[in-house]
Amino acid sequence: MKTSDNRRILEVLSVTTLASFIAGFNARLAVVGLPTIAGEIGADVWSMIWIIQGFMLGSTIFQLIIGRLTDLYGRVRLFTIGIGIFTIGALLSGLSSNPAFLIISRTVQGIGGAFLMSISITILTDNVPPSRLGTWLGVNQVAWRIGALLGLTLSGFIIDLLSWHWIFLIQVPIGVIVLFWTRIRLKEVYKPKENIFIDIKGFTFFTLSLTLSLIGLTMVGYGYRDYSYILLALSVAFLAIFVYSELKTTHPALDLRLFKIWQFSGGIISQLLYSIGFGASLTLLAIYMQSVLGYSPSETGILLVPYEASFLVFGIIGGRLSDILGFAPVTVAGLAVGSISLFLLSLAGSIPMIIFAEVILGVGTGLFVSPNTSSIMTSVPPDRRGVASSIRTVSFNVGFAISLNIAILTMTQKIPYTLASHLIVLGGILPSDSSLTIELTELGEAIKHSFLVQALIMALAIPFSISRMKKVEMNKKSN
Repeated sequence: MKTSDNRRILEVLSVTTLASFIAGFNARLAVVGLPTIAGEIGADVWSMIWIIQGFMLGSTIFQLIIGRLTDLYGRVRLFTIGIGIFTIGALLSGLSSNPAFLIISRTVQGIGGAFLMSISITILTDNVPPSRLGTWLGVNQVAWRIGALLGLTLSGFIIDLLSWHWIFLIQVPIGVIVLFWTRIRLKEVYKPKENIFIDIKGFTFFTLSLTLSLIGLTMVGYGYRDYSYILLALSVAFLAIFVYSELKTTHPALDLRLFKIWQFSGGIISQLLYSIGFGASLTLLAIYMQSVLGYSPSETGILLVPYEASFLVFGIIGGRLSDILGFAPVTVAGLAVGSISLFLLSLAGSIPMIIFAEVILGVGTGLFVSPNTSSIMTSVPPDRRGVASSIRTVSFNVGFAISLNIAILTMTQKIPYTLASHLIVLGGILPSDSSLTIELTELGEAIKHSFLVQALIMALAIPFSISRMKKVEMNKKSN
């Protein structure tokens, strides 16, 4: 390969790894600060969850049309716009003074994040030879994980030393640097095509379905069950219309015909159940450490690092074992270990036990994610891998958002909603007479109950991986 080609690849990689880094950094920044943020802006539990959920909603819905937009307008232009939206969302989040404005700002940032993550992979694929793509995609994932580690550790110190506003404002100069570096280093190598169809109808129906379902679940938590049932029914109706529309259109936002391939559909279902089980785990851990055990945000961030470190190591090991043994046994092992770790968290009360469970959780998620992703991507024809990647991302984000709702709903089965909100926003700061000690114990038990439910949900994914194991064996015998 020519020196000029190597230089171009490194320039592209420098941009995409920066994008992955800031995405990972952002993903963990708000986790340890949630109780503090909620207390200062007067947010209750559901408003606090929507601070995370708003980002996931913005990130999820735009996954459906980003691929089409990049085909129509070019990768670099849309990537630059995405960085700009992400940075503006971070600025608005840092300037927020009430829950509603912060939720809207985080949704805006999520839209930018969707552009960032999806298009960076596409840009890398456009510029790197297929024989080296796996290596550089791995580097991108390491950059994301390093960003997540720094986000966990730095955010707590930022909150303790400055204020929660700065966990968002600190992203602004980073975003400006990425924007500047993109402008001077990235060149468009893809030639946009004309007359590419954008599935606005599918995008609209999916957005309505997902948004109404999340709002409906929130209304259940507030006790407005009649309204929530109406919203959930409308959500199901829009989802049915979306499925019908996607099966009929020539250029669907999500090609649902891929679900005829069991290795693909089984992998998507496994990932959805995995993400429902896993999604709220770090948020619940942060709440437990701060509100129940009384640790500061900086201490909480450090105490969550064992999970990220374990995931980083076993994510690499999982990919290697998958190459040797095949994806099915490794994903089954990962789901089993992950379920056991969540069960251990439902029993844990001391920090050593929690850290042990965190490490085990990192082992399980590391063994599952990479092999399952590989199985999904290799199960479809090469010309459908972009669509498969979008469906994979959407399934994870939807599962993550559902996880947050289920966690709160199961938690408030054990403790009154208003009391849970009050205890969480205290962030472990008790009155001098410790009059809430008994209530905090109840909050801790409620959080453990949520972990138990999550463990059961993640375990439900195991049969889908086992069934694909049998399918793979049958295909090998037929060949």
